[in-house]
Amino acid sequence: MLHFALLGPMEIRVDGEVRTPSPPMARRVLAVLLTHAYRVVPTELLIDELWGEHPPKRARKTVQTYICHLRKALGGDGGSGPGGGDPVETHPYGYRLRLQGCQSDVWLFQERVRAGREALARGEASEGVATLRSGLELWRGAALEGVETGTVLGARATRLEELRMRALEQRVAGELALGRHHSLLEEIRDLASQHPLNEEFCAHLMTAASACGQRGEALGAYARMRRAMAEQLGLEPSERLRELQRDILTGQGESPSARTAARGPGRSGEPGAPFHLPAAIGDFVGRLDELDRIERAVSGDGRASEVRVVTVTGSPGVGKTEAALQVAHRLRGRFPDGQLRGLLCRKDRTPRDPGEVLGELLAAVGYDRAVLPERVDDLARMFRGWAAGRRFLLVLDDAVSRDQVVPLLPAGTDNTVIVTSRCRLSGLPGSVTDVELGPLPEAVSRQLLTQVIGPARARREPAAVSAVVAKCEGMPAAVRAVGGRIATWPHRSLADFAARLEDDGQRLEELSSPHLDMRRYLVESADRLPRSARDVLAALGRAATAEVTVADLALGLCRSTSSIERSVELLAAFHVVRPVVRDGGYVLRLAPLIRLAFAGGGHTTPAPELAAR
Repeated sequence: MLHFALLGPMEIRVDGEVRTPSPPMARRVLAVLLTHAYRVVPTELLIDELWGEHPPKRARKTVQTYICHLRKALGGDGGSGPGGGDPVETHPYGYRLRLQGCQSDVWLFQERVRAGREALARGEASEGVATLRSGLELWRGAALEGVETGTVLGARATRLEELRMRALEQRVAGELALGRHHSLLEEIRDLASQHPLNEEFCAHLMTAASACGQRGEALGAYARMRRAMAEQLGLEPSERLRELQRDILTGQGESPSARTAARGPGRSGEPGAPFHLPAAIGDFVGRLDELDRIERAVSGDGRASEVRVVTVTGSPGVGKTEAALQVAHRLRGRFPDGQLRGLLCRKDRTPRDPGEVLGELLAAVGYDRAVLPERVDDLARMFRGWAAGRRFLLVLDDAVSRDQVVPLLPAGTDNTVIVTSRCRLSGLPGSVTDVELGPLPEAVSRQLLTQVIGPARARREPAAVSAVVAKCEGMPAAVRAVGGRIATWPHRSLADFAARLEDDGQRLEELSSPHLDMRRYLVESADRLPRSARDVLAALGRAATAEVTVADLALGLCRSTSSIERSVELLAAFHVVRPVVRDGGYVLRLAPLIRLAFAGGGHTTPAPELAAR
């Protein structure tokens, strides 16, 4: 088995034997391949990482030599990796590391941080702290220690160090919430000394020192932070730190968050709702009319006799979640009892059972999971009972069907639910409006790409900017993905990227990023559809012309016209097929990117069923 360790000095083991490549450049190539897990790394990116703006004339040949070093190190004398096959795959424009059956301290760290944060969010502090600690113990030094880094690896190492720092802050906060002030005090002193501008560590030190009866040390920590910020940044400490200082001076001694935790769960001794939404993205552009419609519906018009439900629908990658979060954060002050989020699909796009989501929501507002009932009906009644008389906002993200959403709806006329979905949801109780998001206009797409790559670069090649966004078809996810790739290559012309997008065979790969496989993303959007509808979608993708009639599909699939029409209605509800009037009849048209994704049939898996409880 291959084991890769990057959280410290690079170390590669094959079945327990150390096989770390000796040549420094080969280690850099391997590090790039590892930090772009599951993606083909273009040769140009490797060249840029190794030599920057001044590559040698035989740079490609030299990269091939380093790849040979890696194959020998990872695959043994026979050149075959564990499980058979070449450990480094060669592709027409780059290389990809075979990762099946491999282990990596980076992946394990990221998974433990995710699990630890989720446990803390559920109120399971002991489990969350232990999980975060186990993830942090994987670090043996600085990320990629001993590996020379260029632009690409430097950015990756910085992101890993930032994740480490946030995990450390959260672990310490969790331990303080468990009352471990005395045992933590020395560690927090060291952290605050090592990071004099980190307000989290300063707040932790002030809290711990005050709880240990050392008010002088707590106030001294604040004074040092204030002095450092003034000298190095010209800023004052945050309101949070200033309030904490005032509390210590008046003898209260705990942060506002600590006092809230000490008071216990909610009003009258019942659990209370947290503000539980992820941060809204900072580069959101456009959608002014749509956001205004959502906001007006969320705010209500005084006529609601039950919970208000606003649905936000649209095709994959059009920005439904981002739009919902923008409105939710904008209106946070209107919901004093909290904002919650329920994820209705897993990462692999399979739908989640309503009972599972209700359990998470109830745990998030303070209920002990050990006392929660098992039946969906009982969980729904408990959630509605908690919601009655409160005013909070619930975001239900990526809903699959009406039946999945209904058990999750709270009671109370002052509460609001925003549901995002790729399909139109009809018949939801309390539904006040449906806001359908279409593709971004070209001007807005240009604005978004400009924000990602920088205005100076966009101004140099305005025609190329237009060409790039045209191939993104108004899909914000695609614009951000290709913009991120462009930003990675500061000295390559935008015209080069635009030319690459002209190739239908490679366009989806060019619009992908390390965080988004565009082809898989679009194909998986159809996995929840029944087989009959997926067959129609695959047939449209394979069709020789961009517009196909229902009669053509019926003939090609050996199905009745009415059967094809029912599938088309379902595909239209999922925003992947658009019937267009032509010569007194209708033809069916796929968006070009979706057509490319399904040109080979889509390779979708059977649609999962919602579990019944």
